[in-house]
Amino acid sequence: MVKFNENAIREAAYYNWQNAGCPQGKDEYFWTMAVEQLSSKAPAAAARSTKKASTKTATASASKKKTAAKK
Repeated sequence: MVKFNENAIREAAYYNWQNAGCPQGKDEYFWTMAVEQLSSKAPAAAARSTKKASTKTATASASKKKTAAKK
């Protein structure tokens, strides 16, 4: 389970609440919606950062091989 910063949840909930026309008495609904939205984005963000890290490693390895081959 991914834990989110409370401020990130609060901000997302606030924008969702505003976009819905600021209805009264729906605070738990918008809080839950914000957590779900952030949760759905978290796996994609983790996959992107893992992909970037593996690409950097592969590029560094290729550079070392090319340098060794030139010697």
